[in-house]
Amino acid sequence: MNQETKQIFSLRTFKTGTHSALLAKYGIALATTAVLMGAGSVSADEVTSTPAEPATEVVAPSVEQPATNTEAPAITSDIPTSVPTSVTQDQAVTAVEDAQDTLKGNVDTAKNTGVVVTEGEPQEVVIDDANAAEKTSEVLTDLNKQDQAVKQATAKQADNQKAYEETSAEHEAVTKEGQEALDKSTAEVDQLIEQAKQAGLIVTDTTTDQTPTYKDTKGLTGDDLRKAMAENLDLYKAAIEAGIGIQDKSVSDLKAALALYQANQKAYNQANTAVKDAKSAGVADLAGADGRQDQVIDLAKKNDVSIDVKHETVIPKYTDVKGLTGDALLKAINDNIALYTQAVADSVAKQDGSTKDAQAKLDAYLKLLADYQAGKGQESGIKWAENTTVVAGTAQKMTGDEPAVDWGNLRTAAADAIQSLDRNQNTDAKFDNLFKINGSGTVTIKNTTNGDVTLKISNIQAWQARATYLAVWGAKDGGIAWGVFATTNGTVGGGAGEGATGGGTIGYSGNILAMVKSYDYEVTTSNAVSTVTFNDIDNSQTVTLNGLDGSKVVKGRNINQSGNSYSAGAGDVSQASGGVIDSNGIQFNFDDAKKVTFSGSHFLPGHINTSIVAGIFGVASEVPKEPKKPNLEVTNLDVTVPEAPEAPEAPKVAVNKVTVKAPEAPEAPAPVEVSVHYYKMTTTPAPEQPQPVTPPTPNTPVQPASVLPSTGEAGSILTLVGGILLSGLGAMGLKKRKED
Repeated sequence: MNQETKQIFSLRTFKTGTHSALLAKYGIALATTAVLMGAGSVSADEVTSTPAEPATEVVAPSVEQPATNTEAPAITSDIPTSVPTSVTQDQAVTAVEDAQDTLKGNVDTAKNTGVVVTEGEPQEVVIDDANAAEKTSEVLTDLNKQDQAVKQATAKQADNQKAYEETSAEHEAVTKEGQEALDKSTAEVDQLIEQAKQAGLIVTDTTTDQTPTYKDTKGLTGDDLRKAMAENLDLYKAAIEAGIGIQDKSVSDLKAALALYQANQKAYNQANTAVKDAKSAGVADLAGADGRQDQVIDLAKKNDVSIDVKHETVIPKYTDVKGLTGDALLKAINDNIALYTQAVADSVAKQDGSTKDAQAKLDAYLKLLADYQAGKGQESGIKWAENTTVVAGTAQKMTGDEPAVDWGNLRTAAADAIQSLDRNQNTDAKFDNLFKINGSGTVTIKNTTNGDVTLKISNIQAWQARATYLAVWGAKDGGIAWGVFATTNGTVGGGAGEGATGGGTIGYSGNILAMVKSYDYEVTTSNAVSTVTFNDIDNSQTVTLNGLDGSKVVKGRNINQSGNSYSAGAGDVSQASGGVIDSNGIQFNFDDAKKVTFSGSHFLPGHINTSIVAGIFGVASEVPKEPKKPNLEVTNLDVTVPEAPEAPEAPKVAVNKVTVKAPEAPEAPAPVEVSVHYYKMTTTPAPEQPQPVTPPTPNTPVQPASVLPSTGEAGSILTLVGGILLSGLGAMGLKKRKED
């Protein structure tokens, strides 16, 4: 909006008429009459001294300027506009000069304020006694109006300057504050942009000019300038506030994006580290299992033992982590690591189990092989060891001190029944492990050279037996032996032991030994054996052996076989616990060692013995035999590692920055212009009184006409007389002026 306003104050030129000039040329008597006559006619050149109103020149504005409601206070002048009618010329001159001094003082003030004052040439005003009051009042009125115009221009200039200074100061303060606030906001945006870029974010920033459409203040002054500038600054402040709001939103968005990305980066780093650590630990555990397995595989290959390695891959049901970030990623990774860790532990346990099983089989084979190569066959059978013990199962453990026969306790009864009264049979027997068999009973021979052996005795057939018993014993590096005997109430009809020989108790009545005819047995090994021996079948005994089918049988020379029944004649004196296969022993050899259970009956042809003694295993069961190579198999497992997390994608952030141009500063106001002029008052001296003329005495008296003829001549005469009078007055005035 362009508007240019120029204030111009001027007064119309005050001039005296031609009659005033003529009055100054002639001075004759009858002045009063002549003046009055001259005053009745005004020259066309005479201009009434009325000052012009201030004129305002306005350059056509491009946009309509809003009206100002502020009304300036009325400006008045101290210069009077009239003088008394009785004023003298000197007083009139003094009054005008005083008025012009006042005007000049106000002109100086206006100039000092910045008003451009154009001073015209002084105007001459001639007064006389007759017109002094009128002319002076006219001049004073004009000077009064000029003074008002000067004061108005001064006030306008001062107000324009004040408006300029106020709006300039406000403009500077508001734009400085606004720009500083915007610059601070922009600096924060720029700083965050730099941080975001360094952190890896893809930031695009766009700068938008938010400068509003301001009102044009060129040429505006005073309240118009104030109002326009206030509106512009309001627009500016609003634009700054809006711009800061836009940038604050960008700052908030950028901070949120940066925080989220950094949180996702942190989660990714934690998850990635956790996966790598878990993988490292898992691979190490699996590698350890592989190492242990490789030792067994290498040992097997070294000893020409084939070993089958089966490979398995364990694939846990992992959670897909693609596209996951933050807490969701951490949870999924932790869940996957837990699955992986458990799968590794299970796989290591399974692999180590297969390795240990193969190791045990290989170790057993290598021991058997070493024994075989050294001429030993220890683990092919079983021997009573130094720390072997016998414990009761379902059989009743006895101390040996219990009453059994009238001539002794249970231990005595056992010795008489098994070794005879002369103690010359089964001399290896010991009676520390005595058990009562109540129909059926089991005992376990523990800690042999090859595990445990469980013996079950049942269905003991003895003559009118009141109690049945079992004695178990063994010898170091020997076999496992037992003897079955019984007690009854009656009369001794013969000796004791195998063959019931010996004397000393024949015909004795009371608690005595009963004659044993048969019993059933069952033997079970806890470990694998490849050789089973039954060491002592003698004295017309028969043994049935069931459960040893598929073995190769080696028989003593006195052994007779019928199916699974083996018998021998009388006369054998071998020891049951000796574990030696001689004339009355049997050996069963299997190709492969295995846990065995064999059973049968052990019987005599009648009630002829007070005991039946048997022996199994021992040195004869440890036959040096090249062991069969085992079929080894191991399982090698691998576990798929959980998928590593994906690095979070760098977010793209659009940042909006704002610029706001300040409104133009106000222009210094153009100076107000005003025109003034002054007056030069010229006084007119009073005409001299004419000397009286004494007319000559006429000879003939003339009677004057009472009335002038109403002809043109009379008027002409009067005019001529007036002209003469005026000429006289003019001459007198000229003379007076020259004298002055």
